[in-house]
Amino acid sequence: MKSRTQISIVFIILALAALACGTSTNVTVNTPGVPSNNDQPQPTSTTQVGMTRSNPAPAGSEVVLDDMAFQVLTTIRPADDVVKTGNQFNTTPEEGQEYIFVEVQITCKKTVDEKCSFNPTFSTKLLGSKGIEYDPDIFVSGVDKLLNGTEFYGNAVISGYIPFIISKDETDLILIYDPLLSDKFYLAIP
Repeated sequence: MKSRTQISIVFIILALAALACGTSTNVTVNTPGVPSNNDQPQPTSTTQVGMTRSNPAPAGSEVVLDDMAFQVLTTIRPADDVVKTGNQFNTTPEEGQEYIFVEVQITCKKTVDEKCSFNPTFSTKLLGSKGIEYDPDIFVSGVDKLLNGTEFYGNAVISGYIPFIISKDETDLILIYDPLLSDKFYLAIP
């Protein structure tokens, strides 16, 4: 009986924590060349831009979610030589695979006294035309400008590369941001 009560208490605490954190349904996509209206998300015929794989935010867009603004700046593909030069012990992609570096810029939209938190290892994936999700390669070392997990205050901007190993014939790449307690978004990359 005591064990059942403890389990119930744990579930109640987890439920309250999830409710306190909430889930964000207010995703704003600022598309290049289109005036933004931060009060109104930009809907499409069936889903909001950036909320599904079939309707990702266009390349160059800024996506605002979880009090952070995300934008893909550039990509390096293939990035095999960069990784190999960084450290001889870095992973060598298997036959038919290559490294791609996705440079992301993130701005904390909170007040100057509040912190944002971002960890690419646990919240980002890369998706291509084959429908396969690729996790970041967390074992790359010796390479400048890699984006690591960090906390940063309101108005601060962080940027850097997130490395992935993907199939060489992947096209139509999409960066997925999928935090634990919030909505995910899909952002097409150049």
